[in-house]
Amino acid sequence: MDKKVKAFLDEVCIYINCKAVHKDIREELFEHINELKKENVNHGYDEKEALDLAICAMGSTEEIGVRLNRQHKPRMEWSILLLTMAIAVIGAVVMYTSSQFTSGETINFSTYVLIAAIGVGTMVTFYYYDYTKLKNLSAALYFSGILLLVATLLIGTSANGATRWISIGPFSVVIPEVASLLFLIAFVGFLEKYRGKGAIQIIKILFTCMISVFLIMLLPSLATAFVLFIVYAAGIIMAVIRNHFGGNKKMQFISLFAGGGVVASLLLYRVIANPYLLMRLNIFTEKSQGYQERMADHWLTLSNWFGKISYSGGSLNGTMPNITGEYILVNVIATFGWVAGVALIILIGAFIIRSFLTARQIKNNYGFYLSFSACMILSAQFLINILINFNLFPLTAVNMPFVSYGGTGYIVNMAFVGIILSVWRRDNLISHSDSVRLSNSKKEIISYSNGKLIIDLQAWRK
Repeated sequence: MDKKVKAFLDEVCIYINCKAVHKDIREELFEHINELKKENVNHGYDEKEALDLAICAMGSTEEIGVRLNRQHKPRMEWSILLLTMAIAVIGAVVMYTSSQFTSGETINFSTYVLIAAIGVGTMVTFYYYDYTKLKNLSAALYFSGILLLVATLLIGTSANGATRWISIGPFSVVIPEVASLLFLIAFVGFLEKYRGKGAIQIIKILFTCMISVFLIMLLPSLATAFVLFIVYAAGIIMAVIRNHFGGNKKMQFISLFAGGGVVASLLLYRVIANPYLLMRLNIFTEKSQGYQERMADHWLTLSNWFGKISYSGGSLNGTMPNITGEYILVNVIATFGWVAGVALIILIGAFIIRSFLTARQIKNNYGFYLSFSACMILSAQFLINILINFNLFPLTAVNMPFVSYGGTGYIVNMAFVGIILSVWRRDNLISHSDSVRLSNSKKEIISYSNGKLIIDLQAWRK
């Protein structure tokens, strides 16, 4: 690189605080200087004069640097962060009141505070981490998830007929939830790898999805497998709609539904083969109610608009199973009134809507699918849990993110929020590998409009 060009680029970068974008900005501006230089040579200037004129035409290094710095400051999606914290605060209050239970499902509030702190730290870590580096780790993350599940099957802790935990000191880690994070990131990386390569790639992706879902079902952890299946299906359907794979969309949908049907059949088989799950499904489909469903209806019917229920027929914690887990919304309504429950549902609805609106604005292809998938897995958990609490969905082990008691799930879900925030944070940074929108300017080669950098090579000719 010519010393004059290097000096020009160095001076521009002095004014840009975000060092992560320096490389991309240098490459972009360097290409434009070379294009201008070639134009000048074609107009009869020698190499040295052509370069000098090209650099001069680029304009003031200070002006370019200041404007680019303003444009490429890392961003925070405050609405998602505030909604997450509001939901988490409600969860903390409910956990504190639940820690006062003298019977039934008591919890250790100190442990909960530690888990929440780790969860927030995980979210912050993902926020500052350059998510684009995850793309090259897709295969490693996928096989790490596979190894974790196999290790859990071999040496994991069993309870109630399931082997889902690995003990690390005093803590038990729910491996399917950790694996779902690894698989989701890997899945998006595979989507990016097969971009523009046709319908056959859908079969390859579905095969990797099927393996991950099948291993999670073996533990068994059908709730996690079901949620992951929803995310996979939504991600691939979105990719087909956006013509991510290129080629014939009709063939892609045929491939998708054929492969997806196999995975769905495996899930259905595992439900039918499990007597307890089959019983829960029969209870739901026959509109009859088991004990937990009856108690959920009972406490919701008794609940007031404001305040705790005064009831002599038994305590909430003594009669309502899973009151800090799957039936956390019943806990909120029975303890604080319907107003608190409705407020929580409104916050969750706002979080879901805002998350998808944010994902929709992501320009980076890999970032869009990563953000979209994180939104999907959180939204699926929220919606399924709410439906369970109102007996509108078969009872299954799906907790409410940030509200239900659960260490691994809390931390993993905070990681998903961190991913959404990380993608948004970096989306306004120039990516040399992605297309850059160019607009025409009649007067300037480099101009700015609505905070956007516009580089117009035609302006030199004019």
